[in-house]
Amino acid sequence: MSRVPLRQLAEPGGILLITLGLDMAVARAEIERLYPEASSLTLLIGPDQGALSSLADETWTYGPLGFAGFLALMRRISWRHFEAVYQPAPAALPALRFLVWPRPPWHMYKIGG
Repeated sequence: MSRVPLRQLAEPGGILLITLGLDMAVARAEIERLYPEASSLTLLIGPDQGALSSLADETWTYGPLGFAGFLALMRRISWRHFEAVYQPAPAALPALRFLVWPRPPWHMYKIGG
């Protein structure tokens, strides 16, 4: 599946899907599941998941950020005011949801590996 973003980003709003810790097939399945219901879909991907970029409306890449970069990521998530955040691999960045304020509805669940 290859998708060129044709819709506007919902800002504030939209859904953030954190694909860190997921293998590519599971990540693609989650994107397929969430894309139709989202006003816009933003992905937080790992450096090795660049192939997922064309499947969403916006992509943020999580890499070696250091402390200042991690604070910037938390601020960026907070400022976007997402409608919801989905994190199917809670072992990746397990405390992130406690560090984002205001906190959108945060759905942590375990699927695939």
